[in-house]
Amino acid sequence: MTPTTDTAADPESAEENGNSTLWPLAVIIALVLVVFWDNLHWLVRTWSADEFYNHGFLIPIISGYLIYRKWDHLKQLPRVNFYGGIAVILASVSLHLVATYLDVHFPSTFALIGVMTGLVWWLWGWQALKEIAFPLVFLFFMVPLGKLLIDQVAQPMQLFGAKLAGGAAQFLGMPTTIDGISLQTPEYSFEVAVACSGLKSAIAMLALGALLAYLVEGVWYKKMVIFLASLPVAILANAVRIWLTLVLGRALGEKAAEGFFHTFSGMLVFLLAFLGLFGVTSLLRCAQLREDI
Repeated sequence: MTPTTDTAADPESAEENGNSTLWPLAVIIALVLVVFWDNLHWLVRTWSADEFYNHGFLIPIISGYLIYRKWDHLKQLPRVNFYGGIAVILASVSLHLVATYLDVHFPSTFALIGVMTGLVWWLWGWQALKEIAFPLVFLFFMVPLGKLLIDQVAQPMQLFGAKLAGGAAQFLGMPTTIDGISLQTPEYSFEVAVACSGLKSAIAMLALGALLAYLVEGVWYKKMVIFLASLPVAILANAVRIWLTLVLGRALGEKAAEGFFHTFSGMLVFLLAFLGLFGVTSLLRCAQLREDI
């Protein structure tokens, strides 16, 4: 079956097609902004206020940059097999209408990503969509899931972090009692709060792991290992943070453990997790960046 196309496959006509879509694209972008304005306002407000999703501002910037780096190549691609984009747009708009009716915001963000995906497919064709599939999928990391995620995941991570850090302290000979999310030594007691559960760093590290797996050269299964490793690396780094808090509290007292170190330790977790993920990448011999970025 001959693929649906409205342009020749030569570079000049493909580039003309890319340029011809610029003015309708501007109109469509304006319409999308109008339709999703409330959702965009909610996104910015949530990224600003919710510490678990402060990284949300960076995600669309990174995706936009990755697309920009491929822009010259995209303009050369023929517009083929593009009608499927219309179905994606209609399905995404329907999801947005249902989410708006139910007054639930995060599905509307999924719908927004779906509309953008459908527009790329419709205006530039299937080949262009395949080229920028990752930047579009990467946008899912900007979606704040709020209580849906925190309520389901934070408590198990609190319990696991306390057990892991407390177990490490006991293994090293420190008299430590583990009671749920509470850790106690004769000199100091510490409770692993939601903010110390490691969920914040885990969410950010999953996004970083996906980006790193995309940027490096390597076979697909090594890239998958890099991405999947980002979660345990983040959890282990947070357990180190809890253990260090316990050690400082016992050795130097509550002020030392919950003062400057408590503020600084959030950065420490991310640094440790990043170094751990970089170590996994090096072990897999995927340290070289891909040439098309």
